[in-house]
Amino acid sequence: MNLNSELRRICALPDGVDLIGVAPSERFLDLPENKRPTTFLPKVKSVIVIGSQLFKVLTKKLTAQSKVGEVSFRDFYNAHNETVTNDLKQTGYRLARYLTNNGYPSINIGQDLTDYRTISGVFSFKYAAVQAGLGVIGKNGLLLTPSYGPRVKLSAVITEAPLVGDDLAIEDFCTDCEICIKVCPSGALKEPVGELRPNYDRFVCCSFYTANEGCGLCMSKCPL
Repeated sequence: MNLNSELRRICALPDGVDLIGVAPSERFLDLPENKRPTTFLPKVKSVIVIGSQLFKVLTKKLTAQSKVGEVSFRDFYNAHNETVTNDLKQTGYRLARYLTNNGYPSINIGQDLTDYRTISGVFSFKYAAVQAGLGVIGKNGLLLTPSYGPRVKLSAVITEAPLVGDDLAIEDFCTDCEICIKVCPSGALKEPVGELRPNYDRFVCCSFYTANEGCGLCMSKCPL
């Protein structure tokens, strides 16, 4: 039985997802111990990252402005975003269930696990996606993928199954462009300093996003 092929088959079903990548657990050793997948599954061998696109026809119209009582594209986007997130959760469960039923303990991780003291997830989907070969992190702090740019939602499954890891992405899609930094209305995004990318203040970003009930310019204005 080829586990990698079967997992890809599940993801390719009509109710599946657009992206899948696999990272061996060794690729997470650079993270703080409490951020590694071993925190959730001590004998983890692989991390599966799945992703689905957010429709560009919606994301390109996102703004940092809203009016009380007005129905805007933000409302359409929020409903779309919720649907994509639910699909990812369902597919993540199907993958974890398949592996568990074949003797490999597995855990599917949802996106709603945030430590609001640090405004960060207990597990970094973006870091995992990079390690699984799905893309690179841009100056906007988002995962940039070859097929969908920054317009993706992510989920993950950690498992004791010894899966074959995917190659890391070689091409850096985010080089000379600084559109996201220039259009950031909160000033949270800054020019990279040395190897620091992204260079942004997550507290400023979150405060602005909450006060305006949304933003998303760093995604909608990205030319990828």
